[in-house]
Amino acid sequence: MATVRQAKHEMLKAKWQQIIAEQRQSGETIRTWCDQNEISAPSFFYWSKVIREDALINSGVLAVTEKSCFTEVTPADRMPARASETSSVCAVIRVHNSEIEIHNNADAKTLAIIMSLVGKSL
Repeated sequence: MATVRQAKHEMLKAKWQQIIAEQRQSGETIRTWCDQNEISAPSFFYWSKVIREDALINSGVLAVTEKSCFTEVTPADRMPARASETSSVCAVIRVHNSEIEIHNNADAKTLAIIMSLVGKSL
C-alpha cells in the first residue's frame, strides 16, 4: 500500500514528465523554455534527474546516486557454469578483478551507462 508521500511523489512525477515532454517537443533550450513558461529551471533539472533515476531503477540498471546501495557479489571462482548463457554474451569487460558480461540484446542506454561507470573506475 502506497504512503501519502509515495502517492504525492508519483503525482508530481507524472506532472513533471508532462512538463519535460513539452519542453523536448518545443525544440527550445531548457533554460529558454523554462523562462518562457515560468518554470523554475532548478526544479526542471531536479525532476529530470528524479525521473531518469526512477527509470533506471525500474529497468533494472543500477543508478549511481549519493544513497547507499548494497548488492551481493559472487566471486568468479564460485560462479556456476552457464554454458547455455554464454552463447548470448557478445563481450566481457574485465576491470579491477570484476567481470561485466554484455549480452547481444543489451540496449544502447545500458551500454553507455556501463561504459561511463567503467571509465570512472579506471
